[in-house]
Amino acid sequence: MLEEKDLQAIAQLMDQKLAQQKREIMQEVGVLIENEVTPRFNLLAEGQEDILRRMPNEDDMDIIDGRLTTLEASVKKLNREVAQLKKAQ
Repeated sequence: MLEEKDLQAIAQLMDQKLAQQKREIMQEVGVLIENEVTPRFNLLAEGQEDILRRMPNEDDMDIIDGRLTTLEASVKKLNREVAQLKKAQ
């Protein structure tokens, strides 16, 4: 029959084996992150940089807003004129 010291030795061996497996798993996870996840995040970041470079800055947005307001007013005016012309027919 196993004695107390035998059980303690077995428990210690199991703890060592579990610690070794944990280190191996963590190493594999690290490699996976390095090889799979990090490159994909880098690609996403590069894509985001491209998008941000293409975005208009605040001054450009003011100009765009002004032009949009002008276009909206022009469309409303043209719609009224078309409606008047249809009534005249």
